[in-house]
Amino acid sequence: MVDAYRWNQKPIVNSIIDILIKNKGEILDKRLEELLKKEFPYINSIMLEDVFLKLESMNIIYLYRISRNKKMIVLNKNNKVIKNKIMNTLD
Repeated sequence: MVDAYRWNQKPIVNSIIDILIKNKGEILDKRLEELLKKEFPYINSIMLEDVFLKLESMNIIYLYRISRNKKMIVLNKNNKVIKNKIMNTLD
């Protein structure tokens, strides 16, 4: 197992934001985990939960509980970092 303090989160965060932009700003957490496992096979749901909490505290995403074990992840489009990234992909 990869130590949580040693693995680099930046590529995962960039991939999460890219996936959210491609999916019009929202996706279910299980689907996002499936897509990320293709690129980062070592990732698990505990690591993702940690990343989600950090992104939510930085006001980049919102987490909404849909059911007992499903969460909807919604991109905060009003964040400056996200606006710049969206504008760069449109150019």
